[in-house]
Amino acid sequence: MADPQIKCQLDAIDKLTVILYRSALTAGSGLMSVAAWENDFAATGLIMAALIATTTVHIYDKRFRWLILGSALFAALWQLSGLWAPLGLGAALFAFSALAVKEYYCFKLKVLLITPLVLAGFWAGLVLSIPQLMIACSMAGAILLAVAAFSKWRMPLHYDIGDKSRYEV
Repeated sequence: MADPQIKCQLDAIDKLTVILYRSALTAGSGLMSVAAWENDFAATGLIMAALIATTTVHIYDKRFRWLILGSALFAALWQLSGLWAPLGLGAALFAFSALAVKEYYCFKLKVLLITPLVLAGFWAGLVLSIPQLMIACSMAGAILLAVAAFSKWRMPLHYDIGDKSRYEV
């Protein structure tokens, strides 16, 4: 997580990764809004967005960064395997949940802390075939991810990077 008081010089890769991360959060929000009705399309899109977001997020702590990246990679590999699709989607939703919690620490928006519960509720509705739960959690998840994305887009790009010397490899 970056420190907004530090304004480092951004190179082209820094700018690209910040824009890709913010775009993936935005896409995740849009895809969650249709996930209850177009699950196959949304699942594939959410897995792709999770991969982009987790590979481009700027987090100092490598353990947390690798945890969420590992979840998105698992989601993609599981999706490619053609096995039980909800497991891959669940891993992507875990990645978005972790990113929402990370954004809570950036913005102190307490509402973002319920994102993991809402996305888990969507997944449970999918697995247990409870359409009402899927619809409610899909809409709530879309709104929560949109709040995180909107908050990110309002910030200057250098806020996402912070002190480059603090990143663990």
